[in-house]
Amino acid sequence: MSNQLSVVDALPGVAFTAQGDGRVDFVSQGWTTYTGRSAADAHGRGWQSAVHPDDLPALLTGWNTSLNGTAVDIQARLLRFDGVYRWFVLRLNPLAEGQWCGLFSDIDDYRGVPAAPLAADLDLRTIIDCIPALVAFMTPDGALECVNCHNLDYLGATLEELKQWTVGATVHPDDLPGVINAWMHAVRTEQPYRNELRLRRADGAYHWFAARALPMRDTEGRITRWVLISVDIDEQKRDKALIAQALAEVSASEDRLSNIINAIPGFVWSAAPDGSVGFVNQRWCDYTGMSLDEARGIGWARSVHPEDAAPLAEYWGALLQSGEAGEFEARLRRFDDHYRWFLVRAVPQRDEWGAVMRWYGENTDIEDRKQAEMLAASIAIERQQSEETLDKVRSELAHLARVASLGAVTASIAHEVNQPLAGIITNASTCLRMLGADPPNVSGALETARRTIRDGNRAADVINRLRALFSKKTITIEDVDLNEAAREVIAMLLGELQRNGVALQPDFTDDLPAVRGDRVQLQQVILNLILNATEAMNTMTGRARHLQVSTGLNEHQGVYLAVTDNGSGFDPLDAERMFTAFYTTKHAGMGIGLSISRSIIERHAGVLSAAINDGPGATFQFSIPATREGI
Repeated sequence: MSNQLSVVDALPGVAFTAQGDGRVDFVSQGWTTYTGRSAADAHGRGWQSAVHPDDLPALLTGWNTSLNGTAVDIQARLLRFDGVYRWFVLRLNPLAEGQWCGLFSDIDDYRGVPAAPLAADLDLRTIIDCIPALVAFMTPDGALECVNCHNLDYLGATLEELKQWTVGATVHPDDLPGVINAWMHAVRTEQPYRNELRLRRADGAYHWFAARALPMRDTEGRITRWVLISVDIDEQKRDKALIAQALAEVSASEDRLSNIINAIPGFVWSAAPDGSVGFVNQRWCDYTGMSLDEARGIGWARSVHPEDAAPLAEYWGALLQSGEAGEFEARLRRFDDHYRWFLVRAVPQRDEWGAVMRWYGENTDIEDRKQAEMLAASIAIERQQSEETLDKVRSELAHLARVASLGAVTASIAHEVNQPLAGIITNASTCLRMLGADPPNVSGALETARRTIRDGNRAADVINRLRALFSKKTITIEDVDLNEAAREVIAMLLGELQRNGVALQPDFTDDLPAVRGDRVQLQQVILNLILNATEAMNTMTGRARHLQVSTGLNEHQGVYLAVTDNGSGFDPLDAERMFTAFYTTKHAGMGIGLSISRSIIERHAGVLSAAINDGPGATFQFSIPATREGI
């Protein structure tokens, strides 16, 4: 700070800082040297007593003009210590937060002398060179006129060389477009210019600068030149960057620790030696709907099932007394009042003398294991229900066969219903096999058992839908999500695909519009196309078996579903014949699957077609209008 004051005091003139209303709060040594008065005499509006009475009104008017951002030279006479008035020119520049800095320069010797070029004004040149910033003067259209010595030193060039340089020679390439646009806007609108940019130093290094340019105007308001001052703010920029980096690293460390604890697949907690809980992780809070403060102490016990609360409390007390690790099974209440089984483990942390310092624990969800135990007891009942459903479907099939007027109806129903019927038996057997594994595949068994019941219901639904289709009765029309319908079919066929070594790749378009139609019939079409594609790859050797099921919108804004395989393909001559009833290229096929599928799609105002791939295999695709009031 003392060095900066020395620079200010060395300026040839009277430098000062003031508020916008003209109240001075600092003057340089030049004030005392010239006026013979103390700095305190100048504070506030005391400085005005040194201004010639005839010049004070014009000076104050010019002062107010400068406050509006217009750079003007204000001339007035100041009283010297010996009683002599000399002419001075006053220039003002903004600082920050409503403060301004100014400089009174003695021009008495130049009054009445023709104006000389700016660079020849020795006193002004000295003042400009003393300013600790890059100062440049430019013509009204923005051409460089002269610069101070700091500019020449920083850029490592002469004034004549700088006049030949382009803006891109000094400005960082990333900042160049913004600098050019801002400067051209200032010149065009005659408004002050502000910017932050990087300027290349003579050694090739870039420093950040805060640049500000103000227009100087004559008495008629015309711009006579631009004054550009660029202050080096590189150190401040680096400091801000370091602070931001440090804060980011601290935040990242905290986030990593929090993420590690919360990523543990279970509920983590800790307790004091007396058993009072002091911490639970976010997963515990999310599950129970309780806050950390609510869980502290023994508040966590409110989440335990009433039937398990007393046994758990007794067991926990025994662990605290023995100081040994242990585990217990209990039901914990979820935020929605649903209980799930958990395995509660507790481990003590001991000091060097063996005393318990703290308890750490984890609660692991074992609901699936508990469900498996109940599922094993009820699986026989569910299988019996599936067999009863199968008998019912077969009875319905026999009845339809007797009353149908066309032989194709019986064949169609047998073909379309046999698939979910076979799935019922397969799923039931698979469920038992999963439960018999060590360890049991609980989640798979649960899902397979659900599919067993669902397949039975679906088989019955197929009978009803096909009866309505061929008897011209009203079918069940609803909004169908084709993606969801396809996923259900794929889930049902996963076992079949795996047994045949087929890798299925779904490619579903997000936000697919719904279609109006019969869900079961559309799923029967999807099922038939996937099974046909699987069979087409059964005899394939020498390459992997790939099958893709994709959905999307066609050019007519219709929803399509395509099944693409890399199997043996088909003869182009069969492209239409394969959709004819009882036409088949398979050894064991009945030849009615594609015929039934096409009739279903056409009933939905859609189109089912087949095409040979550019590579191996074929693609079967159907499309249905995305919006339709009725079918």
